[in-house]
Amino acid sequence: MIIQILLSTALLAVLVYAVSQRRRAYGISVGMAALACLGIIMVWAPELSNDIAGFVGVGRGADLVLYCFVVLMLAAVLNIHLRLRSDAETITALARAIALQTVSEPEENK
Repeated sequence: MIIQILLSTALLAVLVYAVSQRRRAYGISVGMAALACLGIIMVWAPELSNDIAGFVGVGRGADLVLYCFVVLMLAAVLNIHLRLRSDAETITALARAIALQTVSEPEENK
């Protein structure tokens, strides 16, 4: 019972955060809110995860939740990697443009 309250509180905090961020990143906000709601349902009705796991061919509901978590984390890490790479390319292009705009003659030619 204590773990259900703690997990529900944490998932509720995630839900509130997701809803508060809907203007900044609508798609991610909706996804986070949906996952938080699904998490709250699974916390209070763990037999539901067992039923779903049995339906898709996984032994236990906890295993299914773990597998889904691993896939979501891999997708999140890939997304972060691609964004960082894109940002690095943008910063490089900006640095080159600034360097070309601020070129000055060497001292010996003056």
